[in-house]
Amino acid sequence: MIGWPTEWLDEVGNQLWAVLGAFRGEVSRQGVMTLFRPVAPFNRPDFLAPAVTIAALLSVLLLSGVAVAALGAFVTALIALYLLLVQVFGVTIEVHPFGTGA
Repeated sequence: MIGWPTEWLDEVGNQLWAVLGAFRGEVSRQGVMTLFRPVAPFNRPDFLAPAVTIAALLSVLLLSGVAVAALGAFVTALIALYLLLVQVFGVTIEVHPFGTGA
């Protein structure tokens, strides 16, 4: 076979289908709302379970915001570095496709 080997891609697809099948099995047995319940040891006492769930979801949102802000700072620094190299120092950045002799 000429080209890239695809066995690993088939294996990844099979594993993803297996995960999806296990997920469907859990949902059909216990329902969708069980996915939002905390696991042990955070599920005791029962009256605090909703508070733990809400705190966890808020934490995920907060950490996602921190990650997006860090990505924005990283992109801003890269743009500033590019402008500094090109405008001040006159460095040219060229990208050629593979296989060309340029």
